[in-house]
Amino acid sequence: MAGATQLEPSLDPAAEPSRFSGHMPTLDGIRGLAILAVTLYRFNIGPAYDDFPGNLLFGVLGHGDLGVDLFFVLSGFLITGILFDAKQHAYYFRNFYVRRALRIFPLYYGFLLVMLVVLPFAFGSRGELFPEATENQAWLWTYCANFLMGIRNEWCLGSFEHFWSLAIEEQFYLVWPLLILLCSRRQAMIASLAAVAFSILGRIVWIRSGGGDAAVELFTFFRFDGLGLGAFLALYVRGPAQCLPPSRWARVSVAGCAAGVVGAILLERRLWGLNLALVAGFCAALLILALASTPDSRWGRLWRSRALAFFGKYSYAMYVFQLPLIVLMAPILTAEGLCASLGSVFLGRMTYIALMTSVTTACAYLSWHLYEKHFLKLKRYFPT
Repeated sequence: MAGATQLEPSLDPAAEPSRFSGHMPTLDGIRGLAILAVTLYRFNIGPAYDDFPGNLLFGVLGHGDLGVDLFFVLSGFLITGILFDAKQHAYYFRNFYVRRALRIFPLYYGFLLVMLVVLPFAFGSRGELFPEATENQAWLWTYCANFLMGIRNEWCLGSFEHFWSLAIEEQFYLVWPLLILLCSRRQAMIASLAAVAFSILGRIVWIRSGGGDAAVELFTFFRFDGLGLGAFLALYVRGPAQCLPPSRWARVSVAGCAAGVVGAILLERRLWGLNLALVAGFCAALLILALASTPDSRWGRLWRSRALAFFGKYSYAMYVFQLPLIVLMAPILTAEGLCASLGSVFLGRMTYIALMTSVTTACAYLSWHLYEKHFLKLKRYFPT
């Protein structure tokens, strides 16, 4: 690492550079798929539609929030890999936290500043478009939105309630670097699986003891399934053989977990929180299959497609903007209004999804090129 003094080499033989380090186009595709699923879910609103097959389509889109679990698995994989590969370097903590801050904080805090401070100040009460978030904004500024909603057992932040997942990610960043530094690869793998097991058992105990449903989805210690499985995979591929788990296991896991999730949805049961573990298992197995795909295969071309890579690049801003944009665009564009003007609920809802996805993508594109990327240029001073 340029400009840094190296520490004593790690005694762990797996601490050598991994072929899974650096930029992997496949992961851009995974990220793109995740944000598209979440985006279609966010804008899948409007009057009820009961005619087949439209109701089936809207029902499928209604479960696009599972894309957040895919983000968790991907984050666990990427962050753990970065940390493990950097264990031998003197500026381990400094470089990691500064690079994360440059990627996350400018957009996050800039957005909060504009929406919760500038607009209310400039327009008075008329500028208070987000009363729930304004009233509880201290929890947003401190990345504790998930704890507020979990404690109250309600989604009480209005158009900023989706910030719960950003809070979990940030809390993960706070504790995980220390664990990776102090543990060998084997110890860290055990800790990752232990965290997954703790999340599953914790949810079961919580639900069986009468705990609130919202907390099951919102508390960090109940949502470590995806992060832990992603972390385990990152450490697994950094073993002496530097290989992925067998693809046949991943295919079986994808099929089995998908069947379990569909069954839970059809039965309308939470299965004591086990559905979240099944979703995380599905996402982790999907990640293995994506990484194992060859560039010339059908799967490989999908994960390396320019379309998914495009959405993957702008996924962070798209996620931040989605819910607030529904409120900001409401004076000129609503699902209900489109349904009425087009004379069709199906066409109105589909048009709304398409238009709002386009607006969100455009805003994220401008945010990246006019704002975010200028902070990212500073990463060169804190190399990995």
